[in-house]
Amino acid sequence: MRQINKDVRVVEVGPRDGFQNVKVFIPTEKKIEMIETVIDAGVKEMEITSFVSPKAIPQMADAKEVVGTIKARQHKDLFLTALVPNLFGARVALEMKMDAINFVISVSESHNKENVRHTIDESFAELERIVNEYSNVQGAPHLILSLPTTFGCPFEGPQPVSKVINMVRRGMDLGIRRFIFSDTIGVANPLQVESFFEEIFATLPSGLELGLHLHDTRGMALANAFAALSFPINSLESSFGGFGGCPFAPGAAGNVATEDLVNMLENLGVPTGIDIKKLVKAALELAKFAPDALNSHMTRVLTGKAAPCGL
Repeated sequence: MRQINKDVRVVEVGPRDGFQNVKVFIPTEKKIEMIETVIDAGVKEMEITSFVSPKAIPQMADAKEVVGTIKARQHKDLFLTALVPNLFGARVALEMKMDAINFVISVSESHNKENVRHTIDESFAELERIVNEYSNVQGAPHLILSLPTTFGCPFEGPQPVSKVINMVRRGMDLGIRRFIFSDTIGVANPLQVESFFEEIFATLPSGLELGLHLHDTRGMALANAFAALSFPINSLESSFGGFGGCPFAPGAAGNVATEDLVNMLENLGVPTGIDIKKLVKAALELAKFAPDALNSHMTRVLTGKAAPCGL
């Protein structure tokens, strides 16, 4: 019988990955309202925003105001992260007293150039500058290295696991111990996920904190999450309502919906402490700004919009 990892935690990325793809600007107070609903649902770790140029991602223009408001409310045991693409973003994160920053370097050279306008080597050099700047600052945010296109790239196709392992080792050389593997365009399948983690855990040293970020482009995200539960990964990232996608990856659809992931985990006996009905409430609010992007089975079930039973 399959052994299920019951220590995995759910990390909500909707306020960053979900919001960023909505074309109409979401009023700041509405963003804060949805974030508060998700917190009230029981989410304890959240990627709340990205500190990027508003010219690149206009939806993130109010990032400091959103973060400042949520932090001022002093939610107990809430761990907040922000995505940053460069040293400037890392300095803003330091100013805002973030718990962690998520620095992104794509496994694919082509995608990294599209996403952050740097080669992989240039991105690692920028990451090293952040590490050096944070090294003498007490209470500086923790560093997370996310690796988009781990399972496939829209420009280069499949990426070898050996390349992913090499990038993790480069991050380890900089003192990083937490890594997120991202299926940016949703091309992974469960056998690939199992094979990937078999090689990862057979090759990399113990003591690392590893997570998985799944997109549901081909409807495989939950199956891939289930496959990953055979391994001692630490986190699964998801977005309420299934909103999201990478603006710089053609064909990238939304993330796995947090409410769907929570439903699967709870039914597998994995405790999450997260209230699905409150996640659905947040999803319906976000759907007012992007109704066509809502991709959540549990939202359809709980709103009575699931398909009727047939023969």
